[in-house]
Amino acid sequence: MFRNYLTIALRNIVNHKLYSFINIAGLAMGLACAIFVILFIRDETSYDKWVPGSTRLYKLEQAVHLPGNSVVNNATVPFALPPAMQQEIPEVTAVTRLVREGMTITVGNRQFPEVIDVVDPNFLQVVQLPLISGGAAAALAQPESVVLSEDTARKFFGTANPLGQSVTVASAKCDKSDDACESGSIELKVTGVMRNVPTNSQLVADVLMPNTSVADRVSQEQKRDWTSPWFYSYVILAPGADPQAVIAKLAPIQDRIEGAAFRNPRLSIRGSRIYQVYLTPFADVHLSSARYAKNMTPAGSWFTIDGIATVGLLIVLVACVNFMNLATARAMLRAREIALRKCVGAGRRQLITQFLGESVLIALCALALALAVVEILLPFYDGFLGRPITFHYLGDWSLSLLIFGIAIAAGLIGGIYPALVLSRFRPATVLRSNISGQPGSSRLRNLLVVLQFAISVGLGIATIVVYKQIGFARDLDLGFDRSNIVVLDVTELTPSRREAFAQTLRTYPGVIATALSDAVPFQNSMALGFVEIPGKSGISVSRIMIGPDFAALYGLPVVAGRIFSETRGDDTLINNNGHGSPANEGHNILINVAAAIQLGYAPQQAIGKTILYNGNHVNIVGVLGDVKFEGASEPVKPTVYFYDKSDARGLSVRISEQAVPAMLTSLDKSWHAFAPTTYLRRFLLSDAFGTLYRDDEKQGAMFGICVAIAILIACLGLFGIAAFTTQRRTKEIGIRKVFGARTRDVVRLLLWQFSIPVLIANAIAWPIAYFYLHHWLEGFAYRILLNPIDFLDAGAAALGISWITVLAHAIHVARRRPILALRHE
Repeated sequence: MFRNYLTIALRNIVNHKLYSFINIAGLAMGLACAIFVILFIRDETSYDKWVPGSTRLYKLEQAVHLPGNSVVNNATVPFALPPAMQQEIPEVTAVTRLVREGMTITVGNRQFPEVIDVVDPNFLQVVQLPLISGGAAAALAQPESVVLSEDTARKFFGTANPLGQSVTVASAKCDKSDDACESGSIELKVTGVMRNVPTNSQLVADVLMPNTSVADRVSQEQKRDWTSPWFYSYVILAPGADPQAVIAKLAPIQDRIEGAAFRNPRLSIRGSRIYQVYLTPFADVHLSSARYAKNMTPAGSWFTIDGIATVGLLIVLVACVNFMNLATARAMLRAREIALRKCVGAGRRQLITQFLGESVLIALCALALALAVVEILLPFYDGFLGRPITFHYLGDWSLSLLIFGIAIAAGLIGGIYPALVLSRFRPATVLRSNISGQPGSSRLRNLLVVLQFAISVGLGIATIVVYKQIGFARDLDLGFDRSNIVVLDVTELTPSRREAFAQTLRTYPGVIATALSDAVPFQNSMALGFVEIPGKSGISVSRIMIGPDFAALYGLPVVAGRIFSETRGDDTLINNNGHGSPANEGHNILINVAAAIQLGYAPQQAIGKTILYNGNHVNIVGVLGDVKFEGASEPVKPTVYFYDKSDARGLSVRISEQAVPAMLTSLDKSWHAFAPTTYLRRFLLSDAFGTLYRDDEKQGAMFGICVAIAILIACLGLFGIAAFTTQRRTKEIGIRKVFGARTRDVVRLLLWQFSIPVLIANAIAWPIAYFYLHHWLEGFAYRILLNPIDFLDAGAAALGISWITVLAHAIHVARRRPILALRHE
């Protein structure tokens, strides 16, 4: 019996090549999309689950609630917080911390720019990264030690054994006036080699160095400061401990710590109300920390996973609907075959089994084609996501079974209704008329076409809106000129040599201007401060150290007053990590328009006003225009600009457009003369801007690809249904032509028949797309408005595509001679 069923199924596939091709190709595209979506979701949900002993390991994250400012979410916390928790909260059994510091590692006569993870000596005992050489307890016990990943060790030492080898880094914690110190070096001994951290991790961990080393650049003052949240921190809780109970016990600690409220007695808010700490399970960090700034690696989100999973499900649904629609249509032409089978004794169960088997066979053929497509496109998929995605059929047997199950389910879903319909045919009626007598089948086919095109139109609208928002964000007036600016990291230089380096660069013909600052656009690196009008409540502000040339270099508009001057001593301000200093009394600052408005002043009125800034009386001498340093995602924040040349970490260099390539080489050479032991870290500001919307662009591209696939599958199905419908209406069309219908009348009739389901699909897709896209756009501070024209464009495109799909069939049937049509059976 099985052999008989298989023979009939193969014969039907061969005899009806067009319908077989449409079914197999459409379902294969849907299954290929499903496989890619499953691979993506598997990778996203696998982050850090490979780390041993992480069930009780949590990451500390922090939200800062400040008056007059939006909530600031940080993936990092103050250095002093974790040990305070361990000392006073019994449920906290171990803590460890990490801060990333850019350094130049010298091996022999070669220099390597590296970002070193400076960690507590117990880091590898708390976060159990697998070691190839060395022990977790001893690897970082020595202050001047370093642990390397496999790839980094190979890069430094080739095939030689790295254990016991030495590398050197530049001296740290030099006095600001000690120019000789910065050319010194510190030797570190390699005491361990780790396995490479996989890409599915929140950690990078190429180089680990203990924070007990003198090479650590973080000062002891910063480590004691509870308002400097720059440290990735992890804690282990006791078995059965409740994370929420631990957070509740942390609140009294924060409230009594000096400095928890900016050391400002006028800010009468408890520290625990300002700093809200969260405990995130280690394996959940990747998908739970998208809202936090300063993540070590790009964070994912459940919102993205849900969206992509929904899109993948919709694509498979479109393919299954396509399959079911064509199978239902073809079932009408097999009425006589079923009737004869019933006459010779076939039972309904046997017929259902036969036709479900045919559907599953087609689904398995589609699966084989889909797997071939995945194998071909997987390298391109890796490049698109920027990470390696692997699929081994035997090694990933659970995933293989899932995909096989999806194919079987698609075959059963696509074939269940036709099988039930076919098995119900009454032999006597069918043998007299050779029709099925199923009046509801056309309504079902129309319903399935509506579903297909509703999905396609919805995805099409999403694609249009995503690309328009990205284009809007890229073209948004940021309030400054970002073109042809190179940003250099000058942290390694002392203040006097930073200024000398900037002066040297100004003499180069291709350099238009240079300016020192402690933050630059698009880097999310602005610190926080507090300002108030004496006797009134205050607001929190962002604070940026800028040199006198910063406003001119970036083209910041001076709305009122003046900018800083190098010749005026009272224009300088000592940056004491946001805390007051008597030396700052009576000195000058600049603010932006947003800060002036928050303080209750018009820009012109703010000039000359005295305010309290971090507890010191300072004068406002200038108001700069609002600038969007963080792009379209964040609103403009009230900002204070101050000048402290000793606090500069970045040097911005504006270069003439023609000189950019040549000047990059010149910058490297000039830097080597000032800092021979340190590699120059630099980037183009335009490149940093380009990374802001990379994830949104990928989402838009994914929507675009899914739209193309969904529409292609829908059109394949519509093409098959059009062929079937026009064939079934041949005699009707012949009669219409005999009574005077013209070719264009017949074509219009057929086009209208297929237009109704598409128009209904638009009515369904529009409100659903509006709801989703409205929510997505709320993630941008500056965004487009949802335009009804975009919805109409997507709907019109779907309608036009449907017309093109059925037009060939309609014209062919409409042009046939009536005599041939009337003879048609």
